[in-house]
Amino acid sequence: MLKNTEKLKKLIQDSKKILLINHIKMDCDAFGSLGALYLLLEKLGKNVKAINDSETPKDFEFLLDKRIIEPELDIKDFDPDLIISLDSASTSQLGEIFLKNEDFFQTKDFVVIDHHQTNPGFGSLNLVFPDYSSTCELLFDIFKDTGLINLIDKKIATLLIAGIHTDTNIFYNQNTTSNTFLVASELVKLGADFRSPIYNFFQKISLKRLKLFGKAISSLKVKKDLVYGKLSLNDFEKTRTSLEDTAGIVNRLSNIEESEVVFMIYETEKGVKVSFRSKTLDIGSFCASFENGGGHKNAAGFYLEKNLDEAEKIILERFYSFFKIKD
Repeated sequence: MLKNTEKLKKLIQDSKKILLINHIKMDCDAFGSLGALYLLLEKLGKNVKAINDSETPKDFEFLLDKRIIEPELDIKDFDPDLIISLDSASTSQLGEIFLKNEDFFQTKDFVVIDHHQTNPGFGSLNLVFPDYSSTCELLFDIFKDTGLINLIDKKIATLLIAGIHTDTNIFYNQNTTSNTFLVASELVKLGADFRSPIYNFFQKISLKRLKLFGKAISSLKVKKDLVYGKLSLNDFEKTRTSLEDTAGIVNRLSNIEESEVVFMIYETEKGVKVSFRSKTLDIGSFCASFENGGGHKNAAGFYLEKNLDEAEKIILERFYSFFKIKD
């Protein structure tokens, strides 16, 4: 049995109102784990709400036929008995919601469920297990340990397997373990539609996203041990795309034969988003050296309030210094 699952079970039993939150710029593991827990808590008769700085990305709408995330929710008015954070490695990844309500969070039972190796354990109760491929895989075992597995239906199972698919790159990444396959097998037995997430996240691609991918390839530069590129706001405008459409780009580029490390810099209105992938180097630790960065050994990222050129210079200098590689 995982540590602290009994304590979590009691907190859920004793709570009537529960608030769920996941990390900003949510990926499918963040959405899948939040969505699965949301539906399960509803089955337990809880008054449950979910919040994030932004709406559910359109790419995830096929997983759930209702909008559960309420960016405008007044959490003080809702006044939850329990707050649960899913798939966030730090408080900074909880965005403006935490920043503006930090004192409020500290007055509540605050549970952190996560699998990132850089997570310091920032809740009053922490279920942080870096050996798991994804928060969705971890959440399944938590459901099992707390006797809630019988409440998993097809929708919940599909949400969980979607998060596993995306965080493991369909069982390809090094974070995939024998337990990952066991959990996936159990989810399929419980009715998970394992095909639709593969199609929607790894096979389907729109023409405009394909054009954006072309821009990314055209921008690539090769340096010692590195292949990297940049996408500007102008690139997004020309291809009629947005930051959401960058999903999967860095994963595809990570297959470049000549690269040990691949990263992409995406310009946003407030700075840049940076996504890293590596074959062997621990870029999770490297990304954690930035204020709001973190992730896994071979897949990580961070945000910088810099323009594209400034960010490129800072990243390259710090990368070669951090890994003691001569440029």
